[in-house]
Amino acid sequence: MACDNADDKQYVKFLSTFQIEKFTYMFNSFFDDSNGDGLLQKEDVDALIERLSKYRGWSSGTTQYNRTHDVLYAFYDCLCDQVRQEKFCSSVAPGFDTWEEAKSVYDMSVENISLNQWLNMWGRLCRGTAGISGFPIWVSLLGIIFFEVIDRDEDGILEFDEIKNYYKGLVGVKEEDLYVVSKEGYRALTANEGYMLNKENYLFCFANFLLGRDIYGCGKYIFGVFDNREMTESYKIIYNEEDE
Repeated sequence: MACDNADDKQYVKFLSTFQIEKFTYMFNSFFDDSNGDGLLQKEDVDALIERLSKYRGWSSGTTQYNRTHDVLYAFYDCLCDQVRQEKFCSSVAPGFDTWEEAKSVYDMSVENISLNQWLNMWGRLCRGTAGISGFPIWVSLLGIIFFEVIDRDEDGILEFDEIKNYYKGLVGVKEEDLYVVSKEGYRALTANEGYMLNKENYLFCFANFLLGRDIYGCGKYIFGVFDNREMTESYKIIYNEEDE
C-alpha cells in the first residue's frame, strides 16, 4: 500500500464532535463486543458474528452465516490495513534509534486496534467523501450486512416492525423509548414514508450516518440512540462563524 504523508495522520480532527460520538458508539457497542477492553480484536469480530447470527437465527455453516463471517473478516482486514498505514507509513510514524534496530525484522502486525485508531480511520475515509460510492467497497458491504440482519422476512424492504425489533434486540433502545424512537426513526429513514426502505435507500441513510456532522439527518436513526432532541424541539439554524 502506498504511503500518504499529507497532513500527518491525526485524521480524527476532521470528524465533528457528533461524528466522534457516533463512531465511538459503533466501536463500543458492536466492535469491542467480546470483553470490552477498549481494543478491537479478532475475538470481537467473532463475537459480533455470533451476536448478529443469533438475532437472525443463522446457524453456523449456513449461507448467511458464512457471508456475514466473510464480510466482517474482510472489514477487519481492511481496518488493519488502514491502521498499519497510519502506524508505519505516515510522517509521524516512529523511526529507529539504532542501526541494529533498523536492520532487524520489522514487526508490522496489527492485531489490537484502539478507539483512537478506529476514529482516525473514519476521519480519513470521511474526509472529502460525499456518499456511499466514495467509500471503499468494504464499507458498503458492512452496510449491506446490517440491512440483511434487520430484514427478518427477507423481502428486501425494511418495515416499521423490523426497525423496532432491531432497535430492541440489537441496538439497545430503552423499552420506554422504543415505540417513539422507532416511529421517528422509521419516519426519518423513509422520508416521511415517501420511500420504501430498500437496500439502496438504506445505504443512502447508512452513508448519512457516517458523514452527518450534526443531529439533523436520517442517518442518525441507523442506530437511533443518539441525541434525539429534534423530536420535540424546532430546528435550530447553525450560522457560520464568519457570519456572526
